[in-house]
Order: sequence, then C-alpha cells, then structure tokens
Amino acid sequence: MQRVSEHVDAAYLEQPAPRPIPPGVILNLLNDYAFEQPLRTFLHPIILISLGVLIALYLLRASPLVRALPVLPIAIQLGLAFRRIWRRVHDDLTLLRNGLTIRAHVLRLRPHRAPTGELEGALLDCAIPVAPRRTYMGSIWLSDGEEARRLANQGRLAVLCLPRTPGTWRILETINADVRYDRMGPMQAIPSDA
Repeated sequence: MQRVSEHVDAAYLEQPAPRPIPPGVILNLLNDYAFEQPLRTFLHPIILISLGVLIALYLLRASPLVRALPVLPIAIQLGLAFRRIWRRVHDDLTLLRNGLTIRAHVLRLRPHRAPTGELEGALLDCAIPVAPRRTYMGSIWLSDGEEARRLANQGRLAVLCLPRTPGTWRILETINADVRYDRMGPMQAIPSDA
C-alpha cells in the first residue's frame, strides 16, 4: 500500500494528535498488507512442503501425534508472516494517530536505467524537517522513473511522519507508481541546495 491516508478523509489529518482511529481501518490495513504479496504470505515453500507431508500422513493413517508435527512449521510460518504484516500495520496506525503533516524537500534523484537506457525506476532522497534542529533523511524507491522525475522537479512533497521515529513516514500526494520506503539515519541540517 502506498498511501497511509487512503482509508481516512482529508479532514482527519487536520485534527490534533493523538487522533482516534476510525473503526474498520485496522481490518482494512491488515487486508491490504496480507494480500499485497499473497504468494509470499500464504504459499511459502515451508508451508507447501508441510501441507504435502500432512496430506501424506493422513493418507497413511498415521497417529494424531505424528500428524501434528507438520502443523508446527505451518503455524510458525504463518505466525512470522502475521508478525511482519502487523509491524507494517502498526507503523501505519501510529502515523495516522500521531503523525505530522509537513513538507519534505527532494534532495536528489538517483535513476535506475534499463540496459536499453530507459528510465526504469529511481530513488528519491528526501530531507524531512520535523523540528527546528531535527531533520531526517529518507529515500523512497519509485517503480516509474518518469513519476520520480516529476516529483524531483516538483521539489517538495507533502508527507506524514513521526517526529520521534526516524524513517517512519509516507507520502500523502497521489503517486501512480509503486513505492517502497527505506529507513535511513538522522541528518544534521537541510543542505543549502534543497
């Protein structure tokens, strides 16, 4: 999911923090992240192998104790997947509840070109001034290089971020490309060319 604010209306983010979480947002976010990569989440090789072993044990009429053994790796894999999904949902819920809406400065565009020379995607480095003497540096990967170039030319982006958690931020503007957020460390000041 690209935009953390797509499940709330525009007036929601104008409320002072901490904002109440609307009912249904948690389920919507869980649904978005669980089915964002369903093959990775539900069709992991360990799960498939364990299911095959479980079916074979049922066909062989093994004892219930032996049949319970393949269930353990399935439960562990699903638990790890749920933990990964919940971490992302928790970040988004924290952003909705406590996030600040501010303007980030686009510092530079790092393009990724295909062997043919076409712009395939790009990293955008952004400086996010969260307090008078606190600025965070963050990078986002955009799958569409032209969209990244448009945002770089725009120079500034509306973002939602947590002032006390570096790297927890999302773009609020409409973006047509797939976006991946990377966390980076704090930066001392906004560069003079930003």
